[in-house]
Amino acid sequence: MTEPIGLSTSWNGPGGNPAQLLEQDRGLGFRRIEAYAHFTIDALRALAAAAAERAMHIGSLHGPCPVAQPPTGDWLASTNPSESSRAVDAHRRTIDAAAEVGAKAIVVHLGNSGVASRQASIFDTISRHGRLSAEHVRLRDSAWKEREAAKGPHLDVALKNIRALGEHALGTGVRLGVECRDGYFEIPSLDEFAQVLGACDGLPVGYWHDAGHGAKLDYLGFLEHEEFLRRYGAQIVGMHIHDTLNGRDHLAPGNGNTDFSMLARYLRPETIRTLELHRSVVATDISRALDLLEPLEVFGVREGILVEL
Repeated sequence: MTEPIGLSTSWNGPGGNPAQLLEQDRGLGFRRIEAYAHFTIDALRALAAAAAERAMHIGSLHGPCPVAQPPTGDWLASTNPSESSRAVDAHRRTIDAAAEVGAKAIVVHLGNSGVASRQASIFDTISRHGRLSAEHVRLRDSAWKEREAAKGPHLDVALKNIRALGEHALGTGVRLGVECRDGYFEIPSLDEFAQVLGACDGLPVGYWHDAGHGAKLDYLGFLEHEEFLRRYGAQIVGMHIHDTLNGRDHLAPGNGNTDFSMLARYLRPETIRTLELHRSVVATDISRALDLLEPLEVFGVREGILVEL
């Protein structure tokens, strides 16, 4: 049976009253949610209890969730030992929390390569000179060269930490999905995913595809979006589904130019499907998005919609 489509609380959470959040999701037809990285452990437990009362459940957590106190950044690739250790601890707690509330997987950001991002400048250059113009290509190549020169120590830390987290997850029933990121300066790159998955061979660690991130890196000229899925689709844990228009993502499907039929080819029945939308998206656009995805069948829309008796 196809995994039902879920909705991330990135859209309407957190809130003081989990019942209100869930009633809004349930009213749109969802019976599975992803808890984003903005819940304390007590709030997460309350959310899980309220979901169970409504025949809903938390299918996945976006790490770190519960949130760390004080908060951490995307530090799993940090060469600062204190930052790296705090990030690992926060994700261990996320794995434990996922097992406690019955979530099947967590989403993991590994961090960055240690360079300052020039992504905004690349977007600006595309806007002024055109995509794949000489100015765009020159800046893109310069930024990538800088990233590649700096990445080594950060990638080494990331590989060590994701393996440690995979070992922590053994026997818990929780899988780790390492997410493709939207910044060229972040880890892992398209090629580096092979090293991540190789380092975690035999562990419950796989690939998490984010449709907007792949589309943005494609628009920026660093890769072809579908290549992520060609290479790593066999190890996919989950997918964040949303639409993208040039540099703006987390739109409701139908409001950008994403090829959802391409994404559909890589979904397996057990793939965790989650709409991850910006807070500015209106509920009517979510309903239209479900109507758009349902004919493709594999997005789990029919399985995800509640049938009132």
